[in-house]
Amino acid sequence: MQPVPNDLDWSATAAWIALAISITGTILGPIVTTILTNHHQIHLHRLSLQEKITEERNSIIQQCIAYIGSCLAYPNDINQSDFGKHFFAVYAYVPVDQWELLDKFYCSIVGADYSNARKMLPQIIHSLTSLLRESPPANP
Repeated sequence: MQPVPNDLDWSATAAWIALAISITGTILGPIVTTILTNHHQIHLHRLSLQEKITEERNSIIQQCIAYIGSCLAYPNDINQSDFGKHFFAVYAYVPVDQWELLDKFYCSIVGADYSNARKMLPQIIHSLTSLLRESPPANP
C-alpha cells in the first residue's frame, strides 16, 4: 500500500474553522445573553411580586389587629363598622382550623358580648401575630 498524499492545506482549513466559530459566536452570543437576561428579569419580577404580596398580607393583618383593639377599647358604631370592614380580609391568611375561633370572636363583637370577646382576644392576637412572624409562601 502506498501512503495517501496529504494535500490538505491546514492554513485554509484553520481560517475556515475560525470563521465558523466567529459566525457561530456572533449569532449565538446575543441569543444566550438574551435568554440569561430574561431569566434573571423573571426571577427579579417574581421576587418583587412576592414582596408586594407579603407587604399586603402584613398590612391586612396589622389593620385587623388595630381595628380589633379599637373596637374593644372604644365600642361604638364607627369602630365596629371599621372592624367589620377589615376583619374578614384576614381569613385568607389564617389557617382553616382557626376560622371557627374567628367566627366566634366576630359574633361576640357584633353581638356586643365584649366580655367574651376580651377573653378570646389574647388567643386571636397571638394567632394573628404569629402569622406576621411566619414567612409567606415561596411562590406566588
